[in-house]
Amino acid sequence: MRRATILAAAAVFSLAAPAVAEAAVLVHAPERSVSCGGPIQVGIFAQPGTTGNRTVRISAFDRASGKVWWKRTATAPIGRFRSWLLPSGRLGRCGTTTIVYRGFREDGSRFTSRFTVRFRDEGA
Repeated sequence: MRRATILAAAAVFSLAAPAVAEAAVLVHAPERSVSCGGPIQVGIFAQPGTTGNRTVRISAFDRASGKVWWKRTATAPIGRFRSWLLPSGRLGRCGTTTIVYRGFREDGSRFTSRFTVRFRDEGA
């Protein structure tokens, strides 16, 4: 009886435990739609126990012109989130922006993640 109780408790605990992400470096997906004048938040995070290269390049492209208007190369901190707040598009003009993260996986292969941010009118 005691053994059955222990097995049942272990099964419940394993179902209740949160899933662990498999990636070594995690990136923050910015909101898809931001009000004009609102900031775009980008960021990176490295899981505890991460080994290898944690360097990530983050770029913000203006969709209309194709110009890079913000870029940063940073090392993802282990166990904490590092973030930046960007203005509303290139020159603050609320143009559609593409955020691109480039970095390395734990096995050494490269990854690229792209996110599109559109701005909505406040209706002023």
